[in-house]
This record gives sequence, C-alpha cells and structure tokens, in this order.
Amino acid sequence: MRTPKGKRYCSSAARLYQYLLGLAMVPCPHCGRIGYLIGHGFLRGYAENGQEQVIRGRRFFCSNRYRRRGCGGTFSVLLADMLRGFMVRARTLWNFLQGVSEGLSRKASWEKAQTDFSLQSGYRIWRKFNQAQTHIRAFLSRLCPPPASLSAEPLTQLLAHLKCAFPSETCPFAGFQSHFQHSLLP
Repeated sequence: MRTPKGKRYCSSAARLYQYLLGLAMVPCPHCGRIGYLIGHGFLRGYAENGQEQVIRGRRFFCSNRYRRRGCGGTFSVLLADMLRGFMVRARTLWNFLQGVSEGLSRKASWEKAQTDFSLQSGYRIWRKFNQAQTHIRAFLSRLCPPPASLSAEPLTQLLAHLKCAFPSETCPFAGFQSHFQHSLLP
C-alpha cells in the first residue's frame, strides 16, 4: 500500500475545514489527478477522558464514480494533536514525558498526566516513544541544531530540542506533526 505524500496533519479543525474547501486544487496523493478529491467522512474516536466520540480527522476519496477518472484511493488527514494509532493525545504524551524528564517515575508521571488509561498504556507508549527517538531527532536536525544541554539524559535533550524547534507551540509534538507532515510515533 502506498503512503500518501500529501497533507497528513492539520493544526486545527478550522484548518481541516479550509483544506476541505480548497480540495478542488489538491492533487490525489495516489494518482496525481487534480479535481477528483471529495470529503469522505470524519475520522472519529473515543476521547481520552470519557465515552463521547471526538473528531480525530477526515477521510478523502479520489472519486471514480459516475464516469469520473479518479483512482478510487482514499487517504486521511488527522488533527495534529492526535497520535496516529493511539487514543492518547499528543498533549498528554508531552505532559507525561515532561514529568519523566523532571525526575518523576514513569508511574507518577503517567498519573500526573491525568489520563483514564491504565499504567500499562503508559509503559506501552513509553516504549513506542523510545523506539521513535532517532526518527524524531533526524527530522528535528533538518530544522535546527540541538541546543546546548547540561543534562546527559537523552529524553531531556530531545524535549529541549523540540522546544527550541517549536517555541510558539503549546504542544511541540503537535507542532512537529503539523510542520513535518509525518507521524511522531511510527
């Protein structure tokens, strides 16, 4: 299966709506044809805290119906605050890792992040993040050099690099996904 080369993350629901309005001039990431993309429904999932469903993004379809020449392929655009494949938001992951870098245990930091998920979920996302650190550092190095750090801890250095790369973002993980159009956790 081919990976879409187009937009994969939008910074807000308003930007996602603007993307939908300008869809007539966006080429299909699968076939490259312009003018055949249509909105194909919302991506919904459960919220972190509670049973209500929230909008996580939107699906798009290259229409091949009614004698149209599209390829029939679909792709998704997520909100940048969402982590692909996880119910945990990027902001929660940021708060969790901030706590660990400040010296809290992973258990205490996960509880401080105020999520309803089990501690096992925290450990699982910790392992995924550790596997993705080199991938994240490679992307960040394209944007700016890492800042000088007094800490020898790799996590603290990476979080400082993210803050340096996205100083105006409240959640640098969301800024990372929005800027690079690439998933934080592969």
